[in-house]
Amino acid sequence: MDRACRLGRQLALRRTALLRQPALYRSTPSQRLCYSTEPRARPRLVLPDTYASLARRLLKRFLPRYQGPAIGRSVYHVCSTYPDYSSFWVTHCQLPDTFQTWFSTTSLYVWMAMVRIRADPNAKHYNQGLIDSFFRDAEQKIRASGITSGRIVNDTLKDLVSSFKGTVLSLDEGFATSDAVLAAAIWRNLVPVDDAVLQIDEVARFVRVQLARLDACDTAEILAGKFEFGPVINK
Repeated sequence: MDRACRLGRQLALRRTALLRQPALYRSTPSQRLCYSTEPRARPRLVLPDTYASLARRLLKRFLPRYQGPAIGRSVYHVCSTYPDYSSFWVTHCQLPDTFQTWFSTTSLYVWMAMVRIRADPNAKHYNQGLIDSFFRDAEQKIRASGITSGRIVNDTLKDLVSSFKGTVLSLDEGFATSDAVLAAAIWRNLVPVDDAVLQIDEVARFVRVQLARLDACDTAEILAGKFEFGPVINK
């Protein structure tokens, strides 16, 4: 009995203390039932100026490295779809329709795109993505020809890398010096035909015209692959 009395007094004291609380801390039944179905707004994270500046510097430094592969694929798509492979390079220049001919002529278009991209501060990452896409395509063509040996594929790719480096150096020298040096580079690397003087001259003029066209294009359009190469001979 005493225990029940003590429990009753405790409940009464708690009820009295609750009623003495300010109205600000008490909720009525109507208030308890009134709730919003709208999603609660998340607090906005605002970085201090020091951390924001550091984040911008990190993005500026590392973002081009991650953008390089995607940009390289976009640019290489244009380089690999030049319009007159069969009509000019195979037929007009009398080159055999082989993998080596495809690789040599595609190297020219890849090189022209690389020359234009060099004007960008992040050209190292973008051109590397372009070259990686080029050699990935070359590897697929090698395997599609029936070569399944990994050792043979790797040895072939090593030879192609050396050939591509030599082509780039020769074309760079010709572009920076004179049409005669450029024509000699084209003869050694692209059109190794003795009686193809006219064709070599046409390719040399084509290179100068295309590089001028690319230079007039906005860098963002180049990196997005929103450009195209014209035919070697305008009909």
